[in-house]
Amino acid sequence: MRVLLGSMLCQCVFASSVQQAIAVLEQENPDAAIVDPGSEGSSASPMVSGFDKIYSSLLGRVLVLSGKESEPEVKDLLERYPLPLVSRDRLLQELWGNLESLFRSKTVLSRVVDAARLVFDSFLQPMPAGVRATQLPARRMVYQSENLMADLWLEPQTDSRHIALVGQIVDSARPDRQFDTVPVVLQGRKGAIALATTNKFGEFHFNFDFEPSVTLEIEVRGNHWVSVVLPCMEWAQRAAFAGS
Repeated sequence: MRVLLGSMLCQCVFASSVQQAIAVLEQENPDAAIVDPGSEGSSASPMVSGFDKIYSSLLGRVLVLSGKESEPEVKDLLERYPLPLVSRDRLLQELWGNLESLFRSKTVLSRVVDAARLVFDSFLQPMPAGVRATQLPARRMVYQSENLMADLWLEPQTDSRHIALVGQIVDSARPDRQFDTVPVVLQGRKGAIALATTNKFGEFHFNFDFEPSVTLEIEVRGNHWVSVVLPCMEWAQRAAFAGS
């Protein structure tokens, strides 16, 4: 593989494990990544379990090598993510064409991002008598971008820095539209925190450590994303430790 990529005039960095790959991505910003789940005959399970972090850092710039018989974990991975696939038996014929398409997408196509607007916030509703905002255990917000609606429920965990976020995306013009396996990226100040994909009902969830500001990015169709900027999360920190 190293020789083949070198012959294509590619400068390469190799990682032998998911942990090494994540460490490399913290230092480098490669044009593309090639993932080999079955390298050196090892099990694909460790790679699959850490793939969310790799995918969220390299959206649209990952391709996967496959053999004749893929492990069940790899098949699940390919069903979950829209990834280009290259057969190990046809590396010479297929690798460069797939890499070239990734490079071309990066240089020619710009990612379209629409900002969703807040249309409902439970914290902006009148409070019941005797209840302070810091006593509320959770917060519901609804965002809209054209016909796309993102219904979010955020709940800080008591006496903890953890926050649970449950969401659902729906099409207000087509309520029966399914948003199955839509990528949703949770972004913090320093970059991607986590990646989720929706189920057939458009639902997704995150559990994450407190961040002062977070944004959701939802890929509604190819190269077209909706950005959901959440309010400052200090309220969640106060609510989690209120009365403790």
